[in-house]
Amino acid sequence: MTRIHTLFLLFVIILSISNNTITAATQLSNVPEGQINWVNIDQSIAETKSSNKKFILVDLYTDWCGWCKKMDEGTYTEASIVSLINANFTAVKFNAEQQNPIVFNGKSYSFLKSGPRGTHQLALELGGIGGKLGYPTLVVLDANGNKLETFPGYKDVETMTAILKYFQTGSYKNMDFQQYESGQ
Repeated sequence: MTRIHTLFLLFVIILSISNNTITAATQLSNVPEGQINWVNIDQSIAETKSSNKKFILVDLYTDWCGWCKKMDEGTYTEASIVSLINANFTAVKFNAEQQNPIVFNGKSYSFLKSGPRGTHQLALELGGIGGKLGYPTLVVLDANGNKLETFPGYKDVETMTAILKYFQTGSYKNMDFQQYESGQ
């Protein structure tokens, strides 16, 4: 290979690396300032393992759930909540009625038709209590996708802040959430 060919090849490699870096930076900045960086459940484990072992916060919702919409419009738009979630969690929006099969932590999950609707098996496994699932339900997983705790029902800014700080501070290792909340 001549010196010119070597230099040209080196130039192409450097240009390619620069272009990939710019593309990756652009993709990261696609989330507007002041909004939660939501990902899908398929991305959550991969992103968490490459992002300093963040917790995974799963928001189980349905399209028809009024309390879910209220959380989206109020709780999830509060600047302090956005900041806490983006800094400490990989945030996942998971429609519990989606019908696409999902492989999560090496296990396959599918949609279970029931009555006029149905529920995804993964949503039931993550957030179900006694075989039932209400909406919205928050589920906190560790960086490997293991369930740490489930929080059914609507969460206002104050309660959501307490939940997020409970995990951020590591308090979940020493006490249950009710103990943490009563000590606040």
